[in-house]
Amino acid sequence: MHADAELDVEPSCLADLNDDLLRKIASRLAESDLASAVALKRCSSRFKDLATPLVANAVSRINTKWRDAADKIGEEGAARIRGGLERNEVLTTLALPHNNIGAEGAAAIAEALRGNAVLKTLNLNFNKIGVEGAKAIGKALEVNGVMTTLNLKGNNIRAEGAAALAS
Repeated sequence: MHADAELDVEPSCLADLNDDLLRKIASRLAESDLASAVALKRCSSRFKDLATPLVANAVSRINTKWRDAADKIGEEGAARIRGGLERNEVLTTLALPHNNIGAEGAAAIAEALRGNAVLKTLNLNFNKIGVEGAKAIGKALEVNGVMTTLNLKGNNIRAEGAAALAS
């Protein structure tokens, strides 16, 4: 049996629980944000159906927390975001415009993109990443098969950085 098929088979302990109790369990799990969203993603389809709105709310809270943190990130903060992105299984869009990330911060985010399998949209507009930051992101995109939208407006990447991104 395929591993994903096993997730759709509801364990007998969940089958005995009514929907209200499952909602309460899902609600408590969703209070712990990303960890719960990942955990809920791996549950039975009945539990998933009940938990979907709660997971969406948890993801929204995480995105807001990352955006709030991004207000002050710079290069050091971008390096911290790397760890979260590497483990991310839920967040599909990350917008960090105007945060002075710089080339080193872009390189840290690029490292996370190498192993991230869900982030589809990344906005790094006006972050002073320059040619070197663009090159780092370009290298990461060579092995990242899910990113569909990358916004780098106002980063002074020049022709050399654009060429690295295009390859």
